[in-house]
Amino acid sequence: MKKNWMFVLTMVLSLAILLSAGYAEGGSSVAMVMTPIDAQDMRVGQCMMPVGYNLKVVPDLCGATRSVTDPMGIGVAVTSPDGRVMMTYESSSTYIEILSSTLGGQTMRVHEEGKMDPETITMMSHYMLPRDYLESYLKNIFPGVELTYTGSADLSQYQDLLQQAVETRYNALIAQNPQAVGMNIDGMEINAEICGFTCTINGETYYLAAGTIIDATQMTMTADSLVGRMSETEVIWKPLCTYTLACPATEAGAAFPAFEVFMNNTTVSDQFVKANDKLANELRQIVVDARMETGRSYSMNVLNESTSSGDTYDEERFTDYIFDQNDYTLSDGTHVKVPTAYGYVFEGDNGVVYFSDSAFAEGGTQLTPNR
Repeated sequence: MKKNWMFVLTMVLSLAILLSAGYAEGGSSVAMVMTPIDAQDMRVGQCMMPVGYNLKVVPDLCGATRSVTDPMGIGVAVTSPDGRVMMTYESSSTYIEILSSTLGGQTMRVHEEGKMDPETITMMSHYMLPRDYLESYLKNIFPGVELTYTGSADLSQYQDLLQQAVETRYNALIAQNPQAVGMNIDGMEINAEICGFTCTINGETYYLAAGTIIDATQMTMTADSLVGRMSETEVIWKPLCTYTLACPATEAGAAFPAFEVFMNNTTVSDQFVKANDKLANELRQIVVDARMETGRSYSMNVLNESTSSGDTYDEERFTDYIFDQNDYTLSDGTHVKVPTAYGYVFEGDNGVVYFSDSAFAEGGTQLTPNR
């Protein structure tokens, strides 16, 4: 099966850099459960969350800020019973930065931050590298909170992998547009980062971690016409997915192992990604003057059609390459990816899965890794 790992995040966790509170490697265990992500009564993904946490799903199907190239989005938030620990996931979104647009030397399109580009029906936003994007993202979650950057994971050993991803994207783009006269790819890059911040919330020091991967392409289109030469340069950039953790600094050491498993397993399904791509292609044809709201009901039909046969998670993910992890199969056939640091995995009652780095009895069935 040909797989496309570009749908989801690439990152590696560096606990020494990111955790201000030390993570004790001995005697740690986590109990988590795989929960479906449903939107409008349709299965769109899966979420691995700590037992007892509360799940909130926020679907954005052709909302006012969605771009025609990425019309459907899914947001997930899981919170501890006392509300002090929160983990979030958001699927991909697409933005455009218009660098220049002229016809016969006269300006045509201009960049207007935070507005929809009427030609491409893509939200306009200045291109940001991952750290700037993540800081902005966290400030939207916690408005008015001052963030102090504490460090980033060292991803230097994965630069070759990211470069391979760039080459794959470039070749795919060329293959899709073999006769694109007047189109030039000025540059393409894929950047990943996971970073940490501290802040004060309600008088208490909080630790925030956030990670994303951003795919960006700068293109220039030129053409000659009766009124002069047309030239447009723009950057199309796309956070492929974003994960965040917020918890009191004193609880960071306990929260981070669960966050790692949350990141490994929480994602939209392959069918949702395909439905999103299909809808994007069809919206390019049916949306001319109307805004994205006109596609809302149609998106539901496309999503229902693509998810009615069930959901799968076979598409390759960056975490499959970068995380040291084992794959386990639960009694209902669900696959769970667990960091290799947890050598003991048990399946208990009601779908609860226990991870531990030391042998212990949970009254369930011990699982063995798939090979």
